[in-house]
Amino acid sequence: MEISALQSSPSSPSTGALSQLTGNLDSFLTLLTTQLRNQDPLDPLDTEKFTSQLVQFASVEQTIQTNKHLETLIGLQAAADRDGALAMIGKTIVADSDKAAIRGGGASWTYTLPDGATSASLVIVDDKGRPVASFAGDPRAGAHHFNWNGELADGARAPDGVYQLLVQAKDGTGAKAPFEIQSHSRVTGVGFSASGPALETDAGAIALSDVSRVIAGEEK
Repeated sequence: MEISALQSSPSSPSTGALSQLTGNLDSFLTLLTTQLRNQDPLDPLDTEKFTSQLVQFASVEQTIQTNKHLETLIGLQAAADRDGALAMIGKTIVADSDKAAIRGGGASWTYTLPDGATSASLVIVDDKGRPVASFAGDPRAGAHHFNWNGELADGARAPDGVYQLLVQAKDGTGAKAPFEIQSHSRVTGVGFSASGPALETDAGAIALSDVSRVIAGEEK
């Protein structure tokens, strides 16, 4: 009996695979015992083949056990991610996003410029893509915190909603300089799906992997 024949069924989760392997091994040992009892004394069976197949069974069993341990570790990591996400409720997070929400106050972003940038301007647009305010940015290299108090270009207060920060940065040759933007949002809840937990904010859902910083309270 070749071990390949015993593994021809489709792969399944570790528990099912281990159960199937155990059944196949029992059948193999039963067949081996029967063959040994009824072998021709003048032409005995080749024990090397049986030994080789037993080693293969042991190797497959070890692989299945390793997969079971990995599944356990993945489950523990998922539980840790859920607990970590729930602990962020009520806190302010900094995440990779250029959108932030105003709810009776202002909005905050952090933009980062590289060495060589010589100018930077900031434009805030509403959810329809219309510019509502503009500011001169800090062209120095590094991260710059920008807090918008919600005042529009005409002096009126911006209505509650989600706003986007656009950064226009240039280097000494007038070419566009690269930049990064992160938004500051307050976590109001946590959503769970097959892809993992997502933090619910006024600016929308933010993946846990996109969070770079957590602030205990409102950042000044």
